[in-house]
Amino acid sequence: MSSTVHTASLMTRLNHDWERTQAPREHLFGALGIRGCGDLLEEIRQLHRMASSRRASADEREKAAVQEDATLYELVALARGGDRQAERVLVQLLIPAAQRMAHRVTRLGDFDRADRVGYAIGAAWESIRSFKLHLRRRIHANLTMGMLSILAPEKTQNEKLIHDRTAPVSDAVLEEEAGEWQQPEAPVEVQLAQLFTWAIDTGVLQRDEVALLSRSALGDETAAEIAASLDLTRACLRKRVDRIRARLSAAAREQF
Repeated sequence: MSSTVHTASLMTRLNHDWERTQAPREHLFGALGIRGCGDLLEEIRQLHRMASSRRASADEREKAAVQEDATLYELVALARGGDRQAERVLVQLLIPAAQRMAHRVTRLGDFDRADRVGYAIGAAWESIRSFKLHLRRRIHANLTMGMLSILAPEKTQNEKLIHDRTAPVSDAVLEEEAGEWQQPEAPVEVQLAQLFTWAIDTGVLQRDEVALLSRSALGDETAAEIAASLDLTRACLRKRVDRIRARLSAAAREQF
């Protein structure tokens, strides 16, 4: 008689641990006071939704964004100081982003699904522990960008130098044998993240507009689900997204 034991994935184990052990736990989170871990996570998620909501006023979105940044910054600072409970809340917050990135970062294509997600969750931990504490705004975006840079890093200057100076055979031979070589482009996810960051920093788009484009281009939600969450028809949602894309495209063409 033989049996096969299937080890649960890291995401499954973390989610199970969160529901059974972490969420009900109360902890002193620095200036945030004594809070239930589950309640604190839900509060952060609500603030994030409010900061990205089209149904909220500009003032409400700005207040939510400021409060979200303040809460997340306190957690990041605590985590960097060794508070493992604060770090655990942040990891749980980033698991959905890790799950999405695991299926979109082409570099992870050789791994199976569970390993891709586990690797992305590891990037979430690393992003938290390497977060630059001088950054006090757009904490959530900077954490996810940190994950993306870990999962799909750009080449170092040394790697670029080696690449530029390595030529085992002449270009003519390479073109004859394998076709003309072309500079590979960065993964689509990296290009989009860089473009969205540039759009916010230059004022081309507002945070909620970038959030909508991100949900449409990178998220797992269907158009119908996004439209329903914003109290829009699918046709209205499509027009809004098209207008935002057109404005971003026009600005990008002028800049680049």
